[in-house]
Amino acid sequence: MLQYDADNMMSRTVSLTSGNRYVTQAQLDDVEALANAEIISDAPVRHYETTKDHAAALGAIAFFGDKYGDLVRVLEAGEHSIELCGGTHVHALGFIGPIKIVSEGSIGANLRRIEAVTGEGSLERVHEEEVRLRAAATLLDVGPAEVPERIERLLAQVKALGDEVDGLRSKQAVAEAGGLVNEAVDGVIAVRRDGVAGEDLRRIALAARDALGSGVVVIVGASPDGTKAAVAVAVSKDLVEAGVSAAAIGGPVAKLLGGGTGKAPDFVQGGGKNVAGLEDALALAREQATAAVGS
Repeated sequence: MLQYDADNMMSRTVSLTSGNRYVTQAQLDDVEALANAEIISDAPVRHYETTKDHAAALGAIAFFGDKYGDLVRVLEAGEHSIELCGGTHVHALGFIGPIKIVSEGSIGANLRRIEAVTGEGSLERVHEEEVRLRAAATLLDVGPAEVPERIERLLAQVKALGDEVDGLRSKQAVAEAGGLVNEAVDGVIAVRRDGVAGEDLRRIALAARDALGSGVVVIVGASPDGTKAAVAVAVSKDLVEAGVSAAAIGGPVAKLLGGGTGKAPDFVQGGGKNVAGLEDALALAREQATAAVGS
């Protein structure tokens, strides 16, 4: 049921309430088309007073929990809308003008509202959207109708480039891991690497663990912008089966850095904002890992 807010015709607002489920864009399009079809019909709008019981028998809807007396004002807008309402209204649906939906959201338990502009507000909305579409078309160097296709192609290119970058970073991680193996002492690699992003830190730690074969890899370091401290701990499968836990090693180290880690036994990653504590964290990490491997 549509509720036309004709009490404030200057705002030309239309609202609609529905169930508690998310309203899809396809449903919004259907609602907009349905509302505009009703308006184009230019059906008459009439109001009259009758008893509350008679209005209920007619199927009139009361909104928002309003309280009514024995005598009520009934509004009929076309063939599909009949409700109890005390406000002023247009004489025919055509006076409302075209409807353009602008938002949808929850307004309470089991209640959602769709809001739209009508009349001049609707035309202004369409014009603004056309201006933005033309601007996007200009930036993409295509016609307005070609914008979606052009964006899809660009997104595909971005994904392909992202996959290529991921591949290169993985290769770089493997290459660096080979060098880290040379720094292993009694099956433990504990090093500091500053300026490495979180995902790259994970790649290097896992690649070093695989290259090491059996052991523990702990890498600490400052983030690329120098504002955060990170730690990554990777434990080989055989040591995990023997009871060594990456979480047990990395937890105290991350706490020293002002944060925490996950609880997986084979790999954890975390950290905090205590960049100044990285050297102490590295020493603790080496001690924790060496004790775990030797136990």
